[in-house]
Amino acid sequence: MTITANLSRKLSKANDIRRRFGVVATLQYSANIVGSRLCNFETLTLVWLPLDEMQIELDLPDDTTMRFLTPAEVESFAQDPANDFIPSHVEKAHAGTDLCFAALVNGRLASYGWYTLDRAFSIGDNGLLMRAPSNAAYMHSGFTHPDFRGRRLHGIGMGRALHALSDRGVNALVSDVDWANHASLKSCVRLGYRMLGNLYAIGSGRFFKIPKAVRNLGISFERETATEPQSPEATLHAA
Repeated sequence: MTITANLSRKLSKANDIRRRFGVVATLQYSANIVGSRLCNFETLTLVWLPLDEMQIELDLPDDTTMRFLTPAEVESFAQDPANDFIPSHVEKAHAGTDLCFAALVNGRLASYGWYTLDRAFSIGDNGLLMRAPSNAAYMHSGFTHPDFRGRRLHGIGMGRALHALSDRGVNALVSDVDWANHASLKSCVRLGYRMLGNLYAIGSGRFFKIPKAVRNLGISFERETATEPQSPEATLHAA
């Protein structure tokens, strides 16, 4: 993509953000672009969904089922690029470190989310690991196939996954969202997530502001090392 085309694309996106979410959202988007280039600036909004505060309808159409996938199923679905799996998904499924909760529509993979339990996980691009308390799962890599968007399967899946994980002592989900991703943040509010505040970072592994509300929940942070397992950044897609 040429510099002119890239600039045109970003200006078009900025105008769309201003139209949909206002001037402040546009400034956040611009700060992301400039700051990331100048000093690897990054801001993530941490969100928390307690089971008893969830505002998600759990009813499903007759053609849809939801459940955790087996490692063999993850490996099979990963063969289709349209399902947007990455190699580490398959590895973590077989290792048992991450669980994939999926929506299946007439046997097709329609939507899924990944849930990390009992280990530290990488967030953002600044080399920081976050560890959730034992009663929480880290939700990441949410995806809905284009053929099934608009049915809110992703949100329903999170609700049903949280209910299913309660058998393991989990009663909350935690995720991080780019602060300029207002569509996803709006979706989080609709689903009942609490906004815990922003994590600000400059440079590798240097988060310099961690909200008190985050620490009060027992969420801790550490530097990433070469031997730590990696998790993809959480992405919550409005669906």
